[in-house]
Amino acid sequence: MDVEAPAPLPDPPAQLGTLGVALGWFARSQGAWPPHAPRLARTVAVADDGIAGGIAAADALADAGVDLLVVEGPPTSAAGLAVLCALLDVEPVVAVGTAGTPDWSALVVAVRDSLPAARAAAGEPTQLAADPVLGHAAGLLAQSAVRRTPVILGTSSTLAAAALVADRLAPGARRWWLAASQAPGPAVRLAYTDLALEPMLDLGLRVPGAAAIALDVLSRGIDIAGRWDSRGPDGI
Repeated sequence: MDVEAPAPLPDPPAQLGTLGVALGWFARSQGAWPPHAPRLARTVAVADDGIAGGIAAADALADAGVDLLVVEGPPTSAAGLAVLCALLDVEPVVAVGTAGTPDWSALVVAVRDSLPAARAAAGEPTQLAADPVLGHAAGLLAQSAVRRTPVILGTSSTLAAAALVADRLAPGARRWWLAASQAPGPAVRLAYTDLALEPMLDLGLRVPGAAAIALDVLSRGIDIAGRWDSRGPDGI
């Protein structure tokens, strides 16, 4: 898959702070500063029909005129954590984290059992995405970049694994994604660092919702950027 780079634009005004990074990302996806509000933003759930299903979903959304996609991501899975371990060269305990949960030991064992196959497939992104949920997410993210649809990513470890795979399916796809929030888990943080994604927020959320909040903040920021551009700092 060929991914066209977003438009090169000057950096946003420094007065916009960290918000300017997100606004600059969205402006580049549109090709002009200041960014305008999306015509049709859509929040989608990740299905379980593999890469082909994810690609088809991305195409359908783009054809429908969606110009900003929000993906919170599926729940944590051993398959996703094993992919993170294989691609980031970390051990299962690091990927799972040290927070005590009733199924912690079972999850670590499941990741360890899945890791040899993931390492063997590290150079083959389609094999890495053999899990149908992870595959759908990877196909969705890769094809959305091909179709020039910007995506706000949640903090799910499975979604982070899918992003790593998607950037291998469609090199450069990462430039079309915005990390919604700093993730509480180490594996997701490492994945976003590897992808050079700077999180927009730092909320410490351990439940879904960061991507939706980031969309709200981005929307408010677009209004601020528009008023700044037309009136200068005194107009805000």
